[in-house]
Amino acid sequence: MTVDLIITTLEQQADAYRQLLELAKEKTPYLVHNQVEQLNVVLQKERKLLKTTEELEQLRMKLSGNYFASIGMLRYKGGKISELIRTVTSSQDKKRLIDLHAELIASLDELQRASQLNQQLIEQSLKFIDYSIDLMVEDPSEGMTYQNPRHLVYGTKRNGLFDTRG
Repeated sequence: MTVDLIITTLEQQADAYRQLLELAKEKTPYLVHNQVEQLNVVLQKERKLLKTTEELEQLRMKLSGNYFASIGMLRYKGGKISELIRTVTSSQDKKRLIDLHAELIASLDELQRASQLNQQLIEQSLKFIDYSIDLMVEDPSEGMTYQNPRHLVYGTKRNGLFDTRG
């Protein structure tokens, strides 16, 4: 078995990761500006691409396993790309595998950084929303001064904008 099918699969994976990276970068301004409709469109595209990347990875592992079996290395069922590089004899295939390996690592690292940024933006947005809700629901002056517990009326006073009693 030649490694051409594996190389083709890796090229497809690299392309899918580039597209995922573009979508991750596209999501950032939508998160910053709270543009939910546009964000949902990007998320749908992202889900499809993630499904494609999973399928490509399964195919790559199957093809790598078949390749290793064909050269008598049965213990490498899925195989890492670095293991594949060591076993390939064609210099052209080896160079292409090395280039693809480097590209995949770089793409995945950049994708991880972009995803972390988007995750931080989401967390900050949720904290801001929580803070805003707290400001609307609670009276900031309540509880600031001492009140005699015998003069408190329980359960009737509510100064917030929202009725939180479900």
